[in-house]
Amino acid sequence: MNAKRKGSRVEREIKKIFEEKGLKVVRSAGSLGSADLHVELIGHVQVKARKEVSIYKWLEGNDAVVIKADRQEPLIVLPLEKFLEVL
Repeated sequence: MNAKRKGSRVEREIKKIFEEKGLKVVRSAGSLGSADLHVELIGHVQVKARKEVSIYKWLEGNDAVVIKADRQEPLIVLPLEKFLEVL
């Protein structure tokens, strides 16, 4: 499967998950600037699909991971289902 088709498939999967939780979602065929989805209550969401992402190792045994690069705002990463529970 080529990267573009894989990305589109994952975007549709994520869109469906948000919609199943009752959130309104708009998927942009050409992207909304840098975003793939616009999700009610969240805003613009960029979806990335990769074969391997090391952040999963950091998340093992934890509910969330906070990452911060030098001179950048901290980010929190948590499983989508966990996020939707607290939303």
